[in-house]
Amino acid sequence: MRRITSTLLLLSALAGTPLLAAADPRYAVTTVAGADSYAYDINNLGQVVGAMAAGADTHAFVWSGGALTDIGLQFAGSSDAAAINDHGQVVGTGGAGGYLYSGGSVTAIPRDGSGAYGINNGGMVVGEMWVATPEGDMRRHGYSYLDGTVTDLGTLPIGDDSRAFAVNSAGDIVGAAASVVNGAPNWPNDPFLYHNGVMTDLGTLGGIWSGATAINDLGQIVGYAGMPFDPDTGNLYPSSAFLYDGGVLHNLGSLAPGADSGARDINNLGQIVGFALLDGMSRAFLYEHGAMVDLNALIDPASGWVVEDAAAINDLGQIAARACKGGVCQAVRLDLVPAVPEPPMAALLLAGVAAMRVGRARRRRRPLR
Repeated sequence: MRRITSTLLLLSALAGTPLLAAADPRYAVTTVAGADSYAYDINNLGQVVGAMAAGADTHAFVWSGGALTDIGLQFAGSSDAAAINDHGQVVGTGGAGGYLYSGGSVTAIPRDGSGAYGINNGGMVVGEMWVATPEGDMRRHGYSYLDGTVTDLGTLPIGDDSRAFAVNSAGDIVGAAASVVNGAPNWPNDPFLYHNGVMTDLGTLGGIWSGATAINDLGQIVGYAGMPFDPDTGNLYPSSAFLYDGGVLHNLGSLAPGADSGARDINNLGQIVGFALLDGMSRAFLYEHGAMVDLNALIDPASGWVVEDAAAINDLGQIAARACKGGVCQAVRLDLVPAVPEPPMAALLLAGVAAMRVGRARRRRRPLR
């Protein structure tokens, strides 16, 4: 009885002590397309779009449920697929300009030389197009396209160039816009938000090359922000991933001090993905709970994969990325690995008591010598 009581006290103490869990992989790697392919976006159905090698060209593709569709067969020359919404509508650039792929057919954005980079669930497409200035020059302007109508987003008050990269469910658009006229010096850009017909400069971290790459339905914006010249590294134009939230531009840092980084996407849970330099090499990151983590620390190290860049994350936590293995780099999807629940402490206690009872019964059956 004293032994049982002592063991129960020990198990009760253990119940208040966290068990040491093994560092199980959080993500598994699923290949999406072949060698020399890139993943650019993922929707909430887990469908992935991007570009893959096709001889001397690249072809836009959509991957769904293990099936790969070559959208690029509908274009002459190279093409890419930049974004996909939850209805499976895809946008990208191919042929003479931007396109919308829906229901197996392609609709050209009615502006030659345009590019399509983002689409929301309402079917609004955003991108860039060439426009003629009163002086006779050609400049890029961000645009939106919906129900056959193209809308010129214009530029910042002190700029003459803009590009739209993403749009959320409310129709708010983000991108990069020139902060000077005529591009001097070095064609500087600032991130912008286009809301209710007005383009607003989000500011920078002190450098000249910046842009907003994604916006979620909560209005949180991510991208890359230029920073001042770093004399310690000699980097003339360093940049850092940023989060714009509540009117404030937050520097998310990098995986190594002073190293470049850039945020590609943010989901509606506030999880952010992108790339960061580590020992001079590009590595994909996941930013959540105020910390940036190398995604390679969240996959099985024995798999042989190195995830270089994370392009997009959906609300289920699935990530569209580019990873390399055995010298071959390709588009992949990172899927969450189901967690294995720890046994309840009550079950551990009962198992301990049962084990002791079995031990006592065995001792009783031992023959006397």
